[in-house]
Amino acid sequence: MPTEHDAEEEDVRASLALHPRSISEEQMRRYEGWIAEIFTAFGLDLHTPGTEATPHRFLLALFHSTAGYEGDPKLLRTFPRECKGGPDCEVSQLVEGPIPYYALCEHHALPFHGRAYIGYIAHERILGLSKFTRLVRIFSERFTVQERLGQQIADTVDVVLKPHGVAVYLDGEHLCSQMRGIRETSSFTRTTFWRGHYAENASLRTEFLEHVAARR
Repeated sequence: MPTEHDAEEEDVRASLALHPRSISEEQMRRYEGWIAEIFTAFGLDLHTPGTEATPHRFLLALFHSTAGYEGDPKLLRTFPRECKGGPDCEVSQLVEGPIPYYALCEHHALPFHGRAYIGYIAHERILGLSKFTRLVRIFSERFTVQERLGQQIADTVDVVLKPHGVAVYLDGEHLCSQMRGIRETSSFTRTTFWRGHYAENASLRTEFLEHVAARR
């Protein structure tokens, strides 16, 4: 009988599978028309050399900024661990970062951006270092929130590598609170996510956070 962990693993693998988006030229023209109507109503003059193509550029920018929905199955490729001390061999933690990210908040479709740090303790498999940047990008290039982004990164490393532990730290600046609403211009949002040994071992969490602090 499938377990909750099996369902989680299936969700992670499905989120990495290829999902090419196909938007026809007719759809693009229709969307551009809607965007032009909104921008004009809000006060933008679209009859200048600098703005006449703004709806088209905005639409393409939005499309490219959400490319993470298309998946990246290359993230499922792993390599044998380097440690030769037996099936439960633990090597020291690997910490990768800072990895810059840019995302669109699903609440207001305004950007938030920051840096991600990922740590893990290898078990049977390891991941190529460039894959960590790809991993952050595939989930940040979607409409999301910072809490979910960190959960998805941690869950994916946990499912793909099945390591002894996973740690993820994210900081972020959110334009939805800086450009509108309370207009808070100096705050950072920080989130941490722990799996396995990191959740159980406070000293391991401290070591990870010290690595993060040294690289900020």
